[in-house]
Amino acid sequence: MSHVKEILHNAIDSLNDNDAQLILEYAKRLKEQKEISQTLAILTDDPTFEIPSELNKPFPIVRPIIFDGISASELLIKDRR
Repeated sequence: MSHVKEILHNAIDSLNDNDAQLILEYAKRLKEQKEISQTLAILTDDPTFEIPSELNKPFPIVRPIIFDGISASELLIKDRR
């Protein structure tokens, strides 16, 4: 075990259960982020997929359309009843 991991292990031993749970959840999130990055790295080489740059927002802000009358979703619900 590396020196850093030993220090981390000792620090975790001194934590209460709630704090140790927070550290565990953080470690899981770090691992998930790393796994996602590896997936994106694989897809970047595939010409089928276009990976947006970090400068672009992943999803544009969409504002609902204001209109008079019944919405399409309400019409569908009525139709199915």
